[in-house]
Amino acid sequence: MAGSPASGFERAVPLWRKAAYGAGSMGDSVYFYAWDLFVLFYYTQVLGLSGSLTGLAILVSLVIDAVSDPYVGFLSDRLRGLRWGRRNTLLIAAAVPLALTFALLFMPPSGLGQWALFSWLLVFGVASRIALTFFVIPYKAIGAELSRSPLERPRIVAAAAIGNTVARIALPLATFGLFFAESERYERGQLDPANYAPFAITAAVTMVACIALVVAGTLRPLREDERAEVPQPAGSMSPAAALREVVKAVTVTANIRRMFVLAIFVFVCLVSITVLKIHVLTYVWQVPKDLAKWVMSAQGFGGAFGALLLPLVGREFDRRRAIMFGIVGFTMLNALAVMLPVLGIGPGAGTRELAWVVISMMFAGGVFLGFYLVAVGALSSDIADEHEVATGDRQQALVAGFLTLAIKTAGGVMSLVTGVYLDLIRFPKGVPVSEISSGAITELAAFVAVFCVVGAAGVASVIRRLDVSLAKQQGINRELASRLAPR
Repeated sequence: MAGSPASGFERAVPLWRKAAYGAGSMGDSVYFYAWDLFVLFYYTQVLGLSGSLTGLAILVSLVIDAVSDPYVGFLSDRLRGLRWGRRNTLLIAAAVPLALTFALLFMPPSGLGQWALFSWLLVFGVASRIALTFFVIPYKAIGAELSRSPLERPRIVAAAAIGNTVARIALPLATFGLFFAESERYERGQLDPANYAPFAITAAVTMVACIALVVAGTLRPLREDERAEVPQPAGSMSPAAALREVVKAVTVTANIRRMFVLAIFVFVCLVSITVLKIHVLTYVWQVPKDLAKWVMSAQGFGGAFGALLLPLVGREFDRRRAIMFGIVGFTMLNALAVMLPVLGIGPGAGTRELAWVVISMMFAGGVFLGFYLVAVGALSSDIADEHEVATGDRQQALVAGFLTLAIKTAGGVMSLVTGVYLDLIRFPKGVPVSEISSGAITELAAFVAVFCVVGAAGVASVIRRLDVSLAKQQGINRELASRLAPR
């Protein structure tokens, strides 16, 4: 079967190519890190925009972005005859627009009123999220297409998970060590509006560099696979045609429906942690300034360790069990860490002892998150293969786009709920930590902890219903290989 389209099914992917693919995850993690951690904090606490308006702008941005995801996946699946291939062409086209719109998101003109500031966030939030979609959706499909080997695929996903965690290690160290330095006017650098433009420009350049590495590392094998495919007409590329394919996917393949619901519950708990993490760092834990970067990066160190560990200790690990174990462990450790000072357990807020306890818990939570990232990435690709067997159509990007629709919709709703909640409890803006009441801090911490528990319970209820196994995936690969083998 050498030289046939089936030859790419279980091919070994060299380490350097895995690393190049993993660089793409560093790029999207830069964006998600800034979006999840800083957009809500920057616009509410630094610029003074209403929490409800900030949450609404984030929700609208994410809903528009989410709706575009399945269409971009559908488009990428159907592109034909492009010099750089159907995946990498979109990555190349997205790079510069993504960098520009992201940088401008953190560079609004001074003196804007509430509605003008809301409009700036909305316009550049939508624009940057759509540009990101044209990168992330084809990128996820690249990971599924580099190899379909049940053993090799988790290693490819692990490379992406390691890229993700490397970014989440480096970014806190850079943001709190370089960009968010204290000044005479601002005791905590994250409250200084002048610090955000240099941070955003540096992050934008980094994203472009990461996209370039992905293209350089994956272009050749994917282009060879496309050239070996039997020529087929592209068919209609209209939004209506894309909608029909999405409906078919959720109707024909039950596991796609289940993964959609699973993604919603996962991101209920993840977003409740990430969008308020700077609030928690600043007001709940009151972490000493020199330890803030280590609190924020500890999860990344743990995530890298977990992503490396899972494929090593379990070459044929149970995807469902790893997802369940990973997300529940991650969320419970984060909920407990947030509640420690509120419940009076252990060292008090503002102490170095509490900071080191939190760092330890964030590292342990990161290990669990690494398990989850590797398992869910491999499982998503396996389910896209299952759908291909059921329909006869290669639609890795469409399936990835549909699943990210769930992720972004849940993230948008949670961002709106969070913004409204901050307004309801009248959480103070732009004031020193010493002026925040203990009651407001307790209400902030309780919000995070409750949604962690709710999300974890939802994951536990859905994960048991997934019909997946290693033996099933091996059968799917044999069926796909037999269909494409020369006759």
